[in-house]
Amino acid sequence: KTFKIKPTAPQIKSVKRLKKSFKVSWAKKKKAEATGYQVQYSTKKSMKGAKTKTVKASSKTIKGLKSKKTYYVRVRAYKQAGKQKVYSSWSSKKKVRTK
Repeated sequence: KTFKIKPTAPQIKSVKRLKKSFKVSWAKKKKAEATGYQVQYSTKKSMKGAKTKTVKASSKTIKGLKSKKTYYVRVRAYKQAGKQKVYSSWSSKKKVRTK
């Protein structure tokens, strides 16, 4: 028998607005539950055309954005299972406006 252990979705703790950037942080999962995280951000609420960054830490600063613009951000965890990655569902979206 084979089965996949799907990680639970992380919760975003805070989204800090910065000049032409923002910093998102979330509650880190245990090492056994998550290998890393994906942060996705977009100017559209539907997340269409969103950009994705992969990180191992529990926070990420997204730089090089436009000032005074609203962005939506969400996070998901992944667990490396051999050569395959098993993803959690996405966290709820948070809205942030850059300085």
